[in-house]
Amino acid sequence: MTLIWIAAGWDVFNIGAVGLIFDVSSLFSNVIGTLGLPIVPVLAVVFFHDKMDGVKVVAMLLAIWGFVSYMYQHYLDDSKSKAERANATQVSQASTSEEIQI
Repeated sequence: MTLIWIAAGWDVFNIGAVGLIFDVSSLFSNVIGTLGLPIVPVLAVVFFHDKMDGVKVVAMLLAIWGFVSYMYQHYLDDSKSKAERANATQVSQASTSEEIQI
């Protein structure tokens, strides 16, 4: 019974992932897939009464760590691009004001 539900879950996941790729982007689909990784073992424990052993705990922690590091890198890249945009705006405004004064 567990294998049947796993197969059905994978089918739903794959259809949803393809839908996200077509509607939004492949990057967003990958983020949602990574976010769902730690949820699967918890749902298996709740619904299928599986045992939560050390391997599942380590896998969940690694998945959460990977997602958090991905989001942190995205935050750093966004902060860097905002700073570069602000610097470029200041440089262009300074050059425009110098041209006006000349």
